[in-house]
Amino acid sequence: MEHARAAAPSRLLLLATVLVVAANLRPAITVVGPLIERIGSDTGMSAVSLGVLGAAPVFTFAVVSPFVHLLGRRWGMERAIFIALLVLTVGTLLRALPAVPYTLFAGTVLLAAAIGVTNVLVPIIVKRDFPDRVPMMTGAYTASLTAVASVASGVAVPLADSIGWQYALASTALLSLIAAALWSTRLARRDRTSAHVSAAPASAPAQKERSVWTSGLAWQVTLFFGFQSSIFYFFLTWMASIHTYQGYSERTAGYSVAAFQAIGIVATLVIGRIMQRMADHRMVAVGLGTGMGVGVLGMILFPAVMPLWAVICGLSSTATLMLSMTMISLRANSGEQAAQLSGMAQGLGYIIGGVLPVLGGNLFEVTGSWLPPLYAALVVIAIYTTVGYFAGRNVQIPPAGPRR
Repeated sequence: MEHARAAAPSRLLLLATVLVVAANLRPAITVVGPLIERIGSDTGMSAVSLGVLGAAPVFTFAVVSPFVHLLGRRWGMERAIFIALLVLTVGTLLRALPAVPYTLFAGTVLLAAAIGVTNVLVPIIVKRDFPDRVPMMTGAYTASLTAVASVASGVAVPLADSIGWQYALASTALLSLIAAALWSTRLARRDRTSAHVSAAPASAPAQKERSVWTSGLAWQVTLFFGFQSSIFYFFLTWMASIHTYQGYSERTAGYSVAAFQAIGIVATLVIGRIMQRMADHRMVAVGLGTGMGVGVLGMILFPAVMPLWAVICGLSSTATLMLSMTMISLRANSGEQAAQLSGMAQGLGYIIGGVLPVLGGNLFEVTGSWLPPLYAALVVIAIYTTVGYFAGRNVQIPPAGPRR
């Protein structure tokens, strides 16, 4: 026991590795939005094709997520994340190759699969390593995710002006290489700990877990995650285009997309602390949904101050993402169930999440206006706010027994 405790990673190392991995969960994706019109112009891709490109990561998450807990069980979560970081690097670099749009889509799918693995495993790592600080730690890693993603959006256009958009897309590979190097120290320590523990006598068999697929609460968490993801990826893909449609420059639009994400850092840290003191999160879900609705209504009614509405939407959207990830950890009653719920919520959730970016591109191409997609966004916001009210209850999925 003492040897295992000595070999186990320190709390500071656990924190640092979680944050650096979280920093890689969005930049490779968020760098695309500000460059979407330039990519379309250079490649001849239509708005529909660009919408598919924007939604490709989300649909890839949906395919990968349900199987990640099996991968984590077979390889171990530390090793699975390490391999995912290496695959993320390869996929990101693949997008810099000249055979577009083939390499562009292939690289996007590959990097998204790697991110999908990490998306599922990070909440489980948090629940395992910080069981008494789940909301605060979820807020911290969401802030890390958001901060780096916003920087990637903000520098995308200036970087593309300097070295070309393909190399701008490939630039985030440096982040995943750094993360893999840092994560490898945790991997080595965890392997030593696991080897020692595996030599110990077997403990009593764990209580049989109930399938999350039969739980009403799990479905509420899944729908909340899915519909809030749909709004996030809709704006990630099209916010820059909505700005340029209203007469803003490409560079200003890129800065606005960066602000949409960066301002969420404040929201996640504040909301994380608030949630740490609360057992029931229903009013948090309603408040964040209301804020998002105000931001979208502002875009429709007062587009002259579009950057203001981008900031308001950013505050609400990033905090809602953090809330959905927290729900995955808190609504499960064990680490194994958290793995199953994370796979379910992100698997089905990202199928839902990919619909609005594609629908938005189609509606704009048919109507020539961004108003119909924004009205569709309002409907989605109303749905996830309602579902979030029920998913925010202070209950957990029971290990066995009647449905809840």
